[in-house]
Amino acid sequence: MKRTFQKPSLQERSKGCVVNGSEKICFRKIAIFLLMISLGFACEKKKEPVNIQPSPGDIVRVGETIFTRDRFENLLPQGQFALYAKEDKRAYINKWVDIELLYQEALRRGLKDDPRIKERIRNLEKEFLADHLLFLEMRERIQINEKEIEDYFEEHRREYEREYRVKHILLNTREDAEKVKELLKSNSFSYIANKYSVDPVTGKGGDLGYLTKENMIPEFESAVFAMDPGEISEPVKSDFGYHIIKLVGSRKTLGTVHLNDVREPIMNILIVVKRKKAYREFMKSLSEMIDVEYYDERYMRNDSTELSSRLSNEE
Repeated sequence: MKRTFQKPSLQERSKGCVVNGSEKICFRKIAIFLLMISLGFACEKKKEPVNIQPSPGDIVRVGETIFTRDRFENLLPQGQFALYAKEDKRAYINKWVDIELLYQEALRRGLKDDPRIKERIRNLEKEFLADHLLFLEMRERIQINEKEIEDYFEEHRREYEREYRVKHILLNTREDAEKVKELLKSNSFSYIANKYSVDPVTGKGGDLGYLTKENMIPEFESAVFAMDPGEISEPVKSDFGYHIIKLVGSRKTLGTVHLNDVREPIMNILIVVKRKKAYREFMKSLSEMIDVEYYDERYMRNDSTELSSRLSNEE
């Protein structure tokens, strides 16, 4: 218990002591006594050093737990240890030390016995194993060959050779997007964009300028390429919110676009398309092997939402 003493007046001081009735209280002695007690408690709390001799490959010890180079390599992508910079490795090790200190203290306090903590640990283990399985499965199933890249380029060559003047209004919810869509029937696009769009980086009137196929997000791109000049889209959902898009017009790009200029973006597009297809096929095969039954239909998942969420994690 922390003890407090009322500060003595100047008249009460006498060589560091205070006379209180028949008692003479000496603050210097009390302070020394309390200091000795606190040091005694500190000594009781501090554990004796663990006499563990390091072995080759040992990096750091926290308590009786030793972090080795082998453990370090196992926590990194296979074969990547040598590629990490010295500063990155040091930062990783020191983060591990901090976590290990906290972990050991959590164990000392018995937090691991909390039923809620146990359930969260089990759930984290399931999520990690599920994500790693998905990574391995997608890596095995998804292969892109040169002919697929060339065919995609030829099929979409016109999209690569044109620039698209686009305006948009970004809203946070579908409800807001539907209301704004209705307002556009009697108001100009620029006026509504200036008043309601939550996008802080677009120009006046929601103007995005001229965009090319490589610098549009997939959802945005799909809508733009399906529109005619002057047309306004229905609400388009993306990770940013809900877009209402207006295609102002298009023009031919100044230079010629060659396959090598867009090979990597095409490969990424094909990977995304194949990943979605492979995921659906894989999950369908699992559901045929393992029975799933919803007892409360309110919790039945929306396949498109769950697909997007899981694939985002896997990426």
